[in-house]
Amino acid sequence: MDTKQLLGAIVATIVKIAVAAAVIVVVFRLAIGAYNFGYSIFADIPVSSGEGRTVSVSVAENQDEKELSKILEQKGLIKDANVFYAHDRLSDYKGKLKAGTYELSTAMTAEEMLAIMCGAGAEEEQ
Repeated sequence: MDTKQLLGAIVATIVKIAVAAAVIVVVFRLAIGAYNFGYSIFADIPVSSGEGRTVSVSVAENQDEKELSKILEQKGLIKDANVFYAHDRLSDYKGKLKAGTYELSTAMTAEEMLAIMCGAGAEEEQ
């Protein structure tokens, strides 16, 4: 019986170590993901450097910011729609999008794109 108890204790210890290791790995990956997400928002790095590629984007009246983020990602103006959406929610431009057609560049930051689409010092094409 001593052998069975010893074997049971060893197995229980191995299971506890495996569960603890799995929890540590999950927490570590979540922490790295959260850091990268936050860095993407606050670093505000454009898709390309230099002149970039100009793309025409139309914003409809009362367009949802989440939908606009997906359109910008599809057109290659941003890398991640969720990061752009979070950037919009955290910026001074929250809820201030104006309908119109805009010429945006892959060399622009999210902040610059939001400033243009909210009419902060940029001309709007109708």
